[in-house]
Amino acid sequence: MIGASTGGIDALIRVLQDFSKACPPTLIVQHTKEGFSESLSQVLNTNVPPTVKEADAFTTLVPGTVYIAPGASTHLVLDKTSHLRARLHSAPPSCGHRPSVDALFRSGVGHAKCISAAILTGMGRDGAEALLELRLAGARTIGQDKKTSTVYGMPRVAADIGALDMQLPIDKIGQALLAPRRRDANTPKSSSETSSYSNAVAEMRRHIEQSA
Repeated sequence: MIGASTGGIDALIRVLQDFSKACPPTLIVQHTKEGFSESLSQVLNTNVPPTVKEADAFTTLVPGTVYIAPGASTHLVLDKTSHLRARLHSAPPSCGHRPSVDALFRSGVGHAKCISAAILTGMGRDGAEALLELRLAGARTIGQDKKTSTVYGMPRVAADIGALDMQLPIDKIGQALLAPRRRDANTPKSSSETSSYSNAVAEMRRHIEQSA
């Protein structure tokens, strides 16, 4: 999973240039104006090895394909029943955006142990809070560093609230997303892990509300 905003097109090209034609299926939310996501898909498709396409209303995810959240009327989310299915979800904007990075990242929490997620250059905080939820649930989480960000907004908030496993320059993020996971994605959480995760998320939300 990848989320980006201002400066994101060049950042996405650099990240996806490290992906192969057999890369894991990847979902992307890039903040754009309505009607621009198709052009974005075409630009990426001509500059990176994987196939890049807009996500459909219901999509079975396949290796070697990158899926872009389309339009401005729905959110792109993972299906609750499988990390290999995605869908477009009609809901109000989140963090002022639709599609929203927060909506995408939050939909992956139930599958977190088999997810790697990156938050790239962009203004605001969209994606930061849900990225923390992903991290607490066992995902690998990565943020773009200040030096290589066009706008160090979304990655900065993610770093400030403890949502990142690592913060990297843009030319290292693709490799980090693809690196083998240390933990077995099929290992179930114990009851104590589940309780700790729920408590951590509740505490995180209280902290954000108090600092807002």
